[in-house]
Amino acid sequence: MQAGVDAAALAGARSFEARGTGPESRDKQVLAYFRENFADDFLGAGTVLPVPTFSVVRGVNVTKVDASVNLPLTFMSMFGVGPQPIAVTATAELQPRPLEIMVVLDDTGSMQTLLDSGKSRMAVLKEAMHGFVNVLYQGSTTRSELALGMITYTVTTNVGGILTDAGVKIKTIDGYTNLNTHLKGKTGIGEEGLAWKGCVENDPTVRDLSASATTFETGATDVLRDIPADGVRPYLYPPSAETKNRKTNRTDAAYTTAAALPADYQPSNLQSETGDSRRNNMYRLTTDPDIAQALANTEAWKQHFFDYYRGLNEPSSDKDDDVIVHSVNDGYLNPQGSADYKIMYSRIPYINDNTAWAVANARYAYPLPTGTLNNLKMPSPNWQCPNPGMAVTYGRGKSAYDNFIDNDNFPLMPASGTLHHIGMLWGYRLLARDDLFPRTNPIPDQEPIRAIVFMTDGDTQAGGHNTWYGSYGRLAEKRITASTNANTFRNQVMYRFGKVCQKAKTERNPIKVYIVSLLDPEDVTENVFTACAGSNYLETTTTTQIIDAFRNIAVDLVQLHLTQ
Repeated sequence: MQAGVDAAALAGARSFEARGTGPESRDKQVLAYFRENFADDFLGAGTVLPVPTFSVVRGVNVTKVDASVNLPLTFMSMFGVGPQPIAVTATAELQPRPLEIMVVLDDTGSMQTLLDSGKSRMAVLKEAMHGFVNVLYQGSTTRSELALGMITYTVTTNVGGILTDAGVKIKTIDGYTNLNTHLKGKTGIGEEGLAWKGCVENDPTVRDLSASATTFETGATDVLRDIPADGVRPYLYPPSAETKNRKTNRTDAAYTTAAALPADYQPSNLQSETGDSRRNNMYRLTTDPDIAQALANTEAWKQHFFDYYRGLNEPSSDKDDDVIVHSVNDGYLNPQGSADYKIMYSRIPYINDNTAWAVANARYAYPLPTGTLNNLKMPSPNWQCPNPGMAVTYGRGKSAYDNFIDNDNFPLMPASGTLHHIGMLWGYRLLARDDLFPRTNPIPDQEPIRAIVFMTDGDTQAGGHNTWYGSYGRLAEKRITASTNANTFRNQVMYRFGKVCQKAKTERNPIKVYIVSLLDPEDVTENVFTACAGSNYLETTTTTQIIDAFRNIAVDLVQLHLTQ
């Protein structure tokens, strides 16, 4: 019977936050584990029911289980000896040990999809994450030996603030990260929305890596713990839009040599549209013509405008509408040649049409908490950039994580693909590189347990249009594969995810990896997830499964022991 209450107390402690009457509730778990170790009518004892008590003592969750019985003594009863009372008890509570966790959450637009409960995936994720944090904190509002970080991702991730605070070099992109040097002291010209919000692009790398998670190709820096010495590249979504020539019905014509007419660059969506299908990210480089002209010829924008508008230079018969001109005489420039060029900003089609172009949104961020002026309206160079993440830090109060879950975790609309690798890479680096992102272990004689908890609701996916952009740029840039096929691109992203995971698991202090998927992904993604996390890969489809998955992960990470 003592073994029964011991097992029951540990089970109740693991399920401390699971109130209710379901099979996973703490009361039912206590009963189930007691029954496994002390069967009904054992030695004629009849049915013995354990009595659990759940309390919080000095900020620590404490689970006590008592059981008692009047045990009949069959042989001794012949001598007049009656049943003997037996009582046992067990108490379980948290065993303090340093614990370092990085949580990586999918904030893509599909997180607004409704689940079986009628709640959105995001609403259920928030509920599950609150439960996860509750288990980690074990009833307390502070926990000195817990270091928890959180980042979110879409096609990029927002770690710029963490990197800057740690003194990690950020690459300078002339015209973007040093915008103020080009403004000539002017303000109120639509410059605020052009500022970098902190999202990053992937490291320079090599193309077409192998599917093997244990093979690390030379030059593939985007799967390593090391951060490039020349700095991290800021994320910059260029001014672009899905286009449609309404006369020729030519769609998505930008970036192609066939787009030879200004009308080919008419955005399919107006700036006033707010639906989930909108794809107009045409933002002006301020409202000052001279400053805009200068910015258009900086590193940040010049190559993009060349690629986007080169079709106007083919054929060469009509030169007056060319956005790209010869840098010396402003004359015709053959885009297939090697002559230096410049951008004529004033010639950009529809640049003065307020239905097609607008100043960049200076309030681009999640519209939380309720009442904030923040919004996800386009256009913005930060389009698809989620809110800033939190570094892995010891001693942070529980309320900070509750606030992050509520206010910095939101389905970013309109949806524009999902790139799992960028979230996994930076989750790994921020956790493993405690030399760059230092934290003070309050129990220095104990090595911390380290874990990454990665969550997604779908497959890696690039947008299916010419203007799609993510942390690896456009498909046409071929940064990670010589192919422009979306499936090949997806596979390359997932292969890199697998290699990052392998690096994490083989650290000197190995990192445990948990993956929670809110649906059954396609084969390549599922295979990589399974190889990465093994039995810690959890596929969920219902509200209950999602909540249980996060609670069980937290329980697995929390160190519990018997104190009585």
